[in-house]
Amino acid sequence: PGAKAPPYPEMLRSAGLSGTVMLEFVVDTVGRVEAGSVHVVGSDHELFARAALGAVPGYRFLPAQAGGHRVRQLVRLPFR
Repeated sequence: PGAKAPPYPEMLRSAGLSGTVMLEFVVDTVGRVEAGSVHVVGSDHELFARAALGAVPGYRFLPAQAGGHRVRQLVRLPFR
């Protein structure tokens, strides 16, 4: 909730390039991204990947639940 999109790399914007990034990470039981768990699964350009990697640690999520308890969850999040 309330997450902002990563900043669009100005060099790629001015060149008219678009692309996607897929990140994978673990969301802990309080809805925060676990430090050290974020990695790039795929990206069309390194600058897109850097922007996404810089944004995700500040994101907050609603924690997953199983059996009435909050649990850690592996997430794959695409950015376009």
